[in-house]
Amino acid sequence: MLALGLVATQIIGCGGSSGLPPSSSVLVAIAPASATVPANGTVILEGSAAGFTENPIVMWGIMESSDTVPVSGCGLLASQDPAIGAANCTHGYVVTTDVTTFPSAATYHAPATPGVYHVVFTATQSSTFDHLQKSATATITVTAIGP
Repeated sequence: MLALGLVATQIIGCGGSSGLPPSSSVLVAIAPASATVPANGTVILEGSAAGFTENPIVMWGIMESSDTVPVSGCGLLASQDPAIGAANCTHGYVVTTDVTTFPSAATYHAPATPGVYHVVFTATQSSTFDHLQKSATATITVTAIGP
């Protein structure tokens, strides 16, 4: 019994079979990195990554909304009612088709209030014992609609 415990400790301690790449070898990007849209306008974004050993699970959100809507950060799936985003996400919201398609496309829906907002794209690869998560941010400037 004791030998079995030591073998398990050695395997876990080595970290050799986690299947995750080194964090430094993974690069995540969002394009465009910045955009300007009118109030209530939209912009299409694409999140990509290089260096993962498997396709990651992806998530989109609005940095400014993470305090007010902490679970989703105003990142919605296309199957959800867009009225949810419009009603609950005062900094805008982002819609994607699913979390397993990669590279990932999403549409940012700007709020009625002009300002600078940040869309965050996050990619996560998990293994039995650990996960590797990387994020990229796009800066979106929302302008007032003309007179």
